[in-house]
Amino acid sequence: MTLTQWLLLFTPLLPLLLALVCCLPRLQSWLGYAALIAPLPALLLSFMPVEQLNLSALLLGSVWQTLPISKTFLTFTSLLWLFSALYGLGYLRKDPAAGRFWLLWLLTLTGNLGLLISADIISFYSFFALMTFAAYGLVIHQQDKAAMRAGRIYLIMALMGEMLLLVGLFLGSAATEHSSLLSQDIAAAIAESPDAGLIVFCLFSGFGVKAGLPLLHFWLPLAHPVAPTPASAILSGAMIKAGLFAWISLLPLGYMQEPIWGLILIFVGLLAAFGAGLIGVMQASPKAVLAYSSISQMGIMTLSLGCLFILPDLTTMLLPVLAFYALHHALTKGALFLSVSFKDAYQGIPVFLLGLGMLLPALSLVGLFASGAQAKLLLKAQLHQDGLPGWLIPGLTLSAVATTGLMLRFLWLLWQQRSHQPEYADKRMQLGFAATLIASALAPQLLAGPLHITPLYQQPDAYVGLLWVPAITLAIGWLISRNGPAWRLPQGDLVVVLERGIAALWQKLKQLNQVPVLPTWLPGVESLKTLYNLPLPEQLAKSQIAWLFGVVIVVATLIMAVTQG
Repeated sequence: MTLTQWLLLFTPLLPLLLALVCCLPRLQSWLGYAALIAPLPALLLSFMPVEQLNLSALLLGSVWQTLPISKTFLTFTSLLWLFSALYGLGYLRKDPAAGRFWLLWLLTLTGNLGLLISADIISFYSFFALMTFAAYGLVIHQQDKAAMRAGRIYLIMALMGEMLLLVGLFLGSAATEHSSLLSQDIAAAIAESPDAGLIVFCLFSGFGVKAGLPLLHFWLPLAHPVAPTPASAILSGAMIKAGLFAWISLLPLGYMQEPIWGLILIFVGLLAAFGAGLIGVMQASPKAVLAYSSISQMGIMTLSLGCLFILPDLTTMLLPVLAFYALHHALTKGALFLSVSFKDAYQGIPVFLLGLGMLLPALSLVGLFASGAQAKLLLKAQLHQDGLPGWLIPGLTLSAVATTGLMLRFLWLLWQQRSHQPEYADKRMQLGFAATLIASALAPQLLAGPLHITPLYQQPDAYVGLLWVPAITLAIGWLISRNGPAWRLPQGDLVVVLERGIAALWQKLKQLNQVPVLPTWLPGVESLKTLYNLPLPEQLAKSQIAWLFGVVIVVATLIMAVTQG
């Protein structure tokens, strides 16, 4: 085996082994330090030549490999996990449950890195599921009421996504006549399948739960504020990109020209970009603002993928740019999330440096600094094509309105909510934050991969073109970030409305009807009586799970009817 193949093997294996070894009582105190070592093989692998590793004895015959696109994803994913782990060592220094956190951290890392090197759908789904369900423990780490509620919504949405994924993957495999389990072969076969529309819908929606698509985003603004800060950085910076990577790997991009699907993705992307911005500026929590900002930025990536259904020939040029945009967002958003805790722990840090450290990633996300400006210019250059809608570039440009408002709101909330009696800023937190910030700033020079990045000083006219939208919206954005609208939207937006509606309906039903008298021999009678008499929160939890399995049955029936019809 070559060095690259050994790195392929240890990219998911090392964090998994460290998680198992550190379960030994004598080694549990080393779990946090193990989290620093775990991403290193993946980071080294991202700078190695393209390679493949066949593991015929694993699962149904696993194939792990690197490609130019996956190497970019490996770069920012491993860097963000590394820097967030360093930050977490200081953040969790007084947490009695830190050992549990780091164990789940390593398992989530295993899944996140493993899916990025999986060339077959069995390995991919296995790692994706491991990442999804291990991350539940990170979300509910605090185990208070808000965390448990966020975890419940997270699990419900995750299970809905898994259901859609399995349908899409099974139908995708069937499209190859079960001759291949490789993602690349399945993507090509989907384009020729009579069920192409259904498969694309299942894969787009299933992975869209992770990517924060509108109406599938409910878990994001609930999970981010309650999770520990290093976990929030990972959720928004790295894990949300797993959905994007899955779309790139499994959707028939470059194989299928379907303008209707292209326009649907563009519309969904614009809805996310502007809708999440509008809701985000109505939030009172800095982390919630950043969560909606992630939904907004993922909308831009979604509409970019939609363009590939309209112009498939654009695929080879656009995907590397999209990967760089994902790298920019991951590191920049990671830095922004890591900055949140410094509002309560900034003793010992010069105020000027801390303010600059918070301002620069915000400017980058708006598109005015470092990787943000480069990513915006590269993306606009690729999407400026005759075959695409003429309003696409203006819409993409105006999305800076939403981002500007969100960043101003975020910075204002940090200032307003800062502690006047701050704690000491742990050196490891400072170092992790600084490393993420530097990586984000130097990404165009050091992490662009095969892309040719023209320095900003060599394209002044293009850079000036990025300034006018933020400049015009600055005054309005300042008012929004300072005062906010006269009314607020709760974190989770529509899911709150659904919960209240279910609660009101349940109370009405209890008032109108007594517990029905049912034959004692009827299966499940005692369970129904028990559920009926539970306190309302438990009723809601169990009823939502029941609704979920009801949806599974209905969708499965529809799939059977469609495929056999």
